Amino acid sequence: MKNNIYACLEIGSSEARILVCNIREDKVYTISQQSVETEGMENGYVAQVNLLVQKLKALKVHVESDLNQKLQTVILSVPSVEVKIEDVESELILDETDVIGPEIIKRLFRQAMTRPTPAETVSVNLIPRAFSVDGGPLNNDPTGQKGSVVKMEALRAIAPAMLVYNLINAVELAGFRISDIMVGSTAEVLYGLGAVEKGKQLCHVNIGKSTTTISLAHGGKLSSTRALSIGGQEATVDISEALQVDEKTASLLKHHFGSVLNQNNPQEFIHVNESDSGFSYITRGMLENVLVGRYEMILKVVKQYLNENSFKTDNIEYVFTGGASEVEGFVEFAQKILEAKVSRQRPGMLGIRHGKFTALTGMAILSHELALLTGQKSQIIDFSQYTRAKNQGMQQAGQNSERPISAERSFMDHKLENSGVLVRLFDMIFEEKAE
Repeated sequence: MKNNIYACLEIGSSEARILVCNIREDKVYTISQQSVETEGMENGYVAQVNLLVQKLKALKVHVESDLNQKLQTVILSVPSVEVKIEDVESELILDETDVIGPEIIKRLFRQAMTRPTPAETVSVNLIPRAFSVDGGPLNNDPTGQKGSVVKMEALRAIAPAMLVYNLINAVELAGFRISDIMVGSTAEVLYGLGAVEKGKQLCHVNIGKSTTTISLAHGGKLSSTRALSIGGQEATVDISEALQVDEKTASLLKHHFGSVLNQNNPQEFIHVNESDSGFSYITRGMLENVLVGRYEMILKVVKQYLNENSFKTDNIEYVFTGGASEVEGFVEFAQKILEAKVSRQRPGMLGIRHGKFTALTGMAILSHELALLTGQKSQIIDFSQYTRAKNQGMQQAGQNSERPISAERSFMDHKLENSGVLVRLFDMIFEEKAE
């Protein structure tokens, strides 16, 4: 069976993470996920390349140690800072005897991606929306059809050239080889479409460390994406200042005890490091009061942005991702502030069921769907080599066991069991066009 294995790399201001997954039989399976704290990234831009490269080298060591072999290539996520989404079309004149196949679709992609962009920007990725042959009905895959003219409608993401080139430079200096780049929030939004009621506009919000990305989509069409300079780190700073603890302790308090619910026991003690001028302990109620104030401000900034840009918030559903959305009680709290339906998107696989992995999962699925259209297969690691290496380790560890390892079920089969999620991204993208 052919395995399609993807390694997706995302670099944020607080953390760089990589997801290696296998897509087979329309399901996604987690192979490895690793992360490290980052340095040298500020608001989506590379600020200190040497610091960032050292952290990425450590990440590479971690994931390759887990895989027992070298990564061949990675798909790199580009931050949504100043990213613009535009409609593009491409068209090819064919011989009447030509049967449309992957090579023709690749030419359509290439034509759309190489169209001129505004000064100091570059094309990052393309999302096909519909194809037509000789002006016929729109469809999501023209493969196998014949005609004189084939046309593609698509969305193209354009990002600042300096942002993209500096990020690629740092990643390659760390030893990674890049096979493709895409805007992480684009894949994340498409992955979140399934959570939205039909006919509603999607407002996808990723609350990161220093930026909050707001993306809007309707009927599968991503219309805009914008990064605002407000994020979860500000909540950490608020805790540090209000409760007189250092930021490391504030971050731990937020992660382990953070809540925006009305606690049943607000007087419960949480012991922290004792200092001459500060608290030796705090209460849950004290911590919650700080978080409620900051999260309310972030959500109101989101709503204000939508209102100022003439988006009708009465027909919007919100989907949140990112580590900051994992705080206890967030969904209920956001529904109250935004006065709309709110959900939190998480990948459905074991080991990565956390909002911060949504973009990486979406990137793998989008890459896979595009590969099916263009006939390309992703094989970023030697799957058989990986399975053999892991099996050898199991055999050595279990030499005294009388139970033999099944030749029919590999280590990978056991590791991936029950960790899959169905891949149906393009069905959502093309749903509006098919009606």
